[in-house]
Amino acid sequence: MADKQVKIKITSAVAIGGEIKTPGTVVIVAEELAKNLLHRGRAELATGEGKPLSKMSADELKALAVTLEIDGAADMRKAELIEYIELAQSE
Repeated sequence: MADKQVKIKITSAVAIGGEIKTPGTVVIVAEELAKNLLHRGRAELATGEGKPLSKMSADELKALAVTLEIDGAADMRKAELIEYIELAQSE
């Protein structure tokens, strides 16, 4: 089974696959790499980019919740996802 892929926007120059990616570049990478870059502040999630959480679809919120390592996100409703995402982002 292939790794899940995540679309991210680079916020700080970083090498991916031997290539330098500059800020503003949107790339699709393996979930593990995406989590690493997001955690280190080198990227942001490109899904729903620029949208407030309330305007994002449940699927977009679930994808964001995965990158924030929120347990049980797959079974949450939209309001609950927003609550947990806001909490995770404030930490």
